[in-house]
Amino acid sequence: MEAVGQSVTGSGLDRRAFLASLLTALLGSGRWARAESALRHEAYTARTTLLYGLLRFETIGAIEETVDHVDGRYRVAIAGEGAETTTRVESEGVLRDGRFAPVRTFGRFVVYGRESYTETRYDYGRRTIEYHARAETFLLRRHRVVDDRLALGGAHVDDVISAILNYAERRWLPDPDGVLRTLIVRRRRRLDEGPDDVERAYQAEIVPFVLRVQPDPQTGGSSALFDMTRFSSWARENEPARITFGPDRRPETITASLMLGTSVAIRFGTPAAPPTSRAIEGARPRS
Repeated sequence: MEAVGQSVTGSGLDRRAFLASLLTALLGSGRWARAESALRHEAYTARTTLLYGLLRFETIGAIEETVDHVDGRYRVAIAGEGAETTTRVESEGVLRDGRFAPVRTFGRFVVYGRESYTETRYDYGRRTIEYHARAETFLLRRHRVVDDRLALGGAHVDDVISAILNYAERRWLPDPDGVLRTLIVRRRRRLDEGPDDVERAYQAEIVPFVLRVQPDPQTGGSSALFDMTRFSSWARENEPARITFGPDRRPETITASLMLGTSVAIRFGTPAAPPTSRAIEGARPRS
């Protein structure tokens, strides 16, 4: 700040130097710049009804989000527990070409003893995506295993976390028709795949993910329908899920109707304590 205190009554160069110093002081103080490291803690609840109401359960958890805009990195950890459920999700990524892009995504879910996990690694130097998954079907407890590598082309690829962050910070821009489009990675599946159908071998694939957001003038938020088959083998393309966003462009609710009379309702709520280190360690796959 010494330059700010110097005389500014001299040449135009002195005046420009003064203005530059003033702007540097203001921006450097963080008064006008985006925070170096933004922390966010939020609670959520997920209520699920399985098999036409035969089984019902609730998961209560917390989301811990850290976004470092200076270094261009983010990390999100989600931990939830219920009487018969466990949820662990981790996503880490970087800022590339003005958008958040995932580097590693991991998810582990346990429902009534049926366990599934997915780990995806994005190598932007080698232009590859490593996809590993193991899932247990609910009724017959059959296994679906994927170990695959995909070529990472020039198009931007998201996971669900990076897509949410990009939308919240207006980094995910709509196409000329107003529709938001991106790409995500998932297990390749048949269009007619049932809840317990199993193939001898599986591959990963990169598929489009589309959001058609509609504003809600009454709440100041918005809502959109999306294809849940991008995330769940129990979903159906003709029954899209619905997501609502608050005025801050953050998700408030997600609702979906799935196969065999199954429904899911997720509500994101008030600030909460971050997941504990023990909870995060529980996200690791079992050997």
